[in-house]
Amino acid sequence: MLARRSMPEIVHEILQSEGKRKTQIMYRTALTHSQLMRYLDVLVKRGLIQKQSEGNGGTVCRITENGRELLKHLSVVIKYLGILSYDD
Repeated sequence: MLARRSMPEIVHEILQSEGKRKTQIMYRTALTHSQLMRYLDVLVKRGLIQKQSEGNGGTVCRITENGRELLKHLSVVIKYLGILSYDD
C-alpha cells in the first residue's frame, strides 16, 4: 500500500508517464479513474500535457515543454525533501 502522497508527488508521477495510455498511468500512479481524470484535466488545461490520438483509436498523454520544465523542478524538490519516487 502506498503512503499518502501530496499533489506535487502525484503530478510528478503522472508527468513521468510520457507516452502512456490513461490505464497505464492509472495503474502506475495507483489512482482511481476519477482521480486520474481530475489530474489530467488540470494538467491539460494548464498546458503541461497533451492528449494525442493513436492510430488504433486509443489516446496517449504527451508531456509539453512546460510539463518538462515542471517535471525537472519537481524532481529537484522531491530529491531535496527525500521523498520516494516510484520510477520505472
